[in-house]
Amino acid sequence: MEQTPTPGAYTRHLLDRMAQRRHEIGGFRAKANKHRTLAQRIADFLTRKMGSVPFLAIHFVLFALWFGINLRIITGAQPFDVFPFGLLTMLLTLEQSVLTIFILISQNRASDLDELRNELDLQINVLAEEEISKALRLLHLVGEHLNIDEIVNDNELKVMETTLDHKEMEKETVQELGEKVSRIAIATQWTGDK
Repeated sequence: MEQTPTPGAYTRHLLDRMAQRRHEIGGFRAKANKHRTLAQRIADFLTRKMGSVPFLAIHFVLFALWFGINLRIITGAQPFDVFPFGLLTMLLTLEQSVLTIFILISQNRASDLDELRNELDLQINVLAEEEISKALRLLHLVGEHLNIDEIVNDNELKVMETTLDHKEMEKETVQELGEKVSRIAIATQWTGDK
């Protein structure tokens, strides 16, 4: 005789399953990170460091020193970039250009990973929908075999046991959303006759 798990044991079981899933998802990310190019590794490193408080603090300190020296607030130091700070402007513009490129590299990689995850989610959802539809068809057959009127005459169940036409759903969604997805439809070369 199987014992019903206590609420605490069931909660522990769910938490363990969630931890396993997080580990698997982390494994997915780790595999993707393992195959990064050198430029992607550098971009990810710089993006992490640039988005930090120490990076901001370093800039504040450097700006304070730069202004202090070049406005002759700090005595004993020879000014090297007098007002309007042409050298500082050039260096900051260069820094901005380089950092922007690294951020874009990192975001593109993250976007590719998200796209792969979304595709994986879609495939899992399609499989789950097919399995649920099949289970409902089996339930309907059992209901017919046992002559259970609530199952046999349930019109909603008849609709739910039908597998969805994913291409038709995609077509209708694109038409409903119109302009919002026109760029996506064009980018994926979607046409209504597929």
